[in-house]
Amino acid sequence: MAAKTALNKVPGQSNMPFSWTVNPTRGCTHSCKYCFARKTHSYLDMGTGEDFDTQIVVKTNVAEVLRAELSKPSWKREHVALGTNTDPYQRVEGRYQLMPGIIRALADSGTPFSVLTKGPLLKRDLPLLVEASAQVDVSVAVS
Repeated sequence: MAAKTALNKVPGQSNMPFSWTVNPTRGCTHSCKYCFARKTHSYLDMGTGEDFDTQIVVKTNVAEVLRAELSKPSWKREHVALGTNTDPYQRVEGRYQLMPGIIRALADSGTPFSVLTKGPLLKRDLPLLVEASAQVDVSVAVS
């Protein structure tokens, strides 16, 4: 699926410590029954149960769209969180390899970011994350 936008504005009433997110996928193969993001699959006319766990929508152009959005003069380089709606390092990332482009786009634009994941594929990008941390604030959390 081609993404029209990459940056998602977090509603002010959410009380989250960040205002922006990037979600390279929709749905998640971790299949956590408690996941609050399940309801987002209904926006795609898919089920919030097994469909959420098995029908993963990949935004194949997300890095390019993100880079374009970050280059706009109006972008204020606010913190961007990854892994808040679905895990950016779930199994499908191994095939599509979207995170390196996302990390580079954020770092190159001077945008601080954080990553939350359960996925061991994070190890693949540790050198890139260290490199990015020389340019911007980066934090990584593993649950």
